[in-house]
Amino acid sequence: MNAAKRRARRIRGIWTAIGAAAILLYSLGPLLWIFIASITPELKADFNQAWLSNRQVTYLPSEPTLANYGALFETVPFATYFRNSAIIATGNMVLTLVVASLGAYGFVRFKFFGRSSFLVAMLVAYTIPSVVLLVPLLVIFRAYGLNNTHLGMILAEATHSAPFVLLLMINYFSTLPRDLDEAAQVDGCSRLKVLWRIILPLSLPGLVAGGLLAFIMTWNNFLFAFLLTSTAEVKTLPVIMRQFALGEPAVWGVSAAGALVSTLPVALIFLLFQRMLMSGLAAGAVKG
Repeated sequence: MNAAKRRARRIRGIWTAIGAAAILLYSLGPLLWIFIASITPELKADFNQAWLSNRQVTYLPSEPTLANYGALFETVPFATYFRNSAIIATGNMVLTLVVASLGAYGFVRFKFFGRSSFLVAMLVAYTIPSVVLLVPLLVIFRAYGLNNTHLGMILAEATHSAPFVLLLMINYFSTLPRDLDEAAQVDGCSRLKVLWRIILPLSLPGLVAGGLLAFIMTWNNFLFAFLLTSTAEVKTLPVIMRQFALGEPAVWGVSAAGALVSTLPVALIFLLFQRMLMSGLAAGAVKG
């Protein structure tokens, strides 16, 4: 009987491993394809025009090369676009965390008139498509000189990420007992000091989860970057990737190199903080 159970457990383990390998291959397949394309030499249709390529699909390059990565930074201001994405995504992450932390603490620790209505309004604000906000944002930004600026892009991105992170932080702060606040206030801490010294350190997984989600939302957002910017000094990576996609014919190697370089920062950040991210997203899920 024990031998039969061990055999069944072993067979079940084998099928589990096969299933996990299939899912992993399916998930990493596109990334592997992009990497192969990025190290495959371009077959130029016209050597006087860097963006014309007649290269056919190849599964394994016979002569791998990193020339596409060099061309990525030589032929277009890719480094400038990368810098812009980093500035705007980081700025939005910081702004979103500040606004969401203060707002969540107020919602969780204070009782005031219209509290439930404000929470519903935050949820509705998150569900509004970004395209609906474009005309109002364009009018406001034009009036205050925020068009085609990093600050304007940060404020625009926060309109979408702040409501979501606020709801996330409300769930996380709700798991922390009020006794912590009361004990700190007895020791002479103000409300802001309680938030800064007690609540935020204990909410680190939630802050990491909210910050990463805000960063990723901004890093991948194309709509605002395309319509609210007009020069390479402010445009972000999704805009330049669109230009690659619209190339006729497409520049496979340089496009793949750009896609891979654009993906790596987010992938590395996720790998470094995945445990905190999962913990932060799960916060409040079993709160009674």
